[in-house]
Amino acid sequence: MTALPSLPLRSFVRDTRALAGIELAFGSVALATIATLCFDLYSLVGVTSASARSAVAMAEYVSRDSAPDGDQVTALGRFLHREEFGAPADLVYVISAVRRPPGDEPAEVLWVDDTIRFGDSATTAALAGECARRGSAGWRAGLLGAPGSLGMSEGEVAIVAEVCARPMREGMLSGRLVTGDIYRVHILPSRDPRQAPEPPVHSTSAEDTDRTGAGPPHKVSIS
Repeated sequence: MTALPSLPLRSFVRDTRALAGIELAFGSVALATIATLCFDLYSLVGVTSASARSAVAMAEYVSRDSAPDGDQVTALGRFLHREEFGAPADLVYVISAVRRPPGDEPAEVLWVDDTIRFGDSATTAALAGECARRGSAGWRAGLLGAPGSLGMSEGEVAIVAEVCARPMREGMLSGRLVTGDIYRVHILPSRDPRQAPEPPVHSTSAEDTDRTGAGPPHKVSIS
């Protein structure tokens, strides 16, 4: 007779434990998802910061020499790609020299080197195009516009270093996070204003398995 009233209580206890188990399972999944997204966001922030630091380092390195060694510039790019980027990413460096001639003429691009690339060749080719698109809407519109619009004095030469990076899905815990390409640019005056810098000369005989799509830097004619 005394056991009958306890049956509903035992059933209630079992139901409560079952609900607690379900809540714990859902909570664990939610925490794991949040942790994954936080890690991926941290990786993206790391790539963005590394792109900015790499643009500064590349501009400073190239601006100090009137005839930069292309192989050394490539080695610097490789070092930055390996040591600065916390997550794997395809990467393109685009280096340009810009000069404002005497008089009222606007600045002109002396040369562009977009051969320093790391990653899949098709992806880096697309990134080089993205750098050109971002540059046309950004620094080119300013430096190549009205004379002195961005503070370039007559005869001054500036080095422009652009970095365009695309984080790889393999570097994300979720493996599905889709983001846009990361673009950063840094502009520095050449340290020798008396002589326009030469384009970097890359060795054609050196084998470099990390560098794809390499070729000689090209001159840019401004109409």
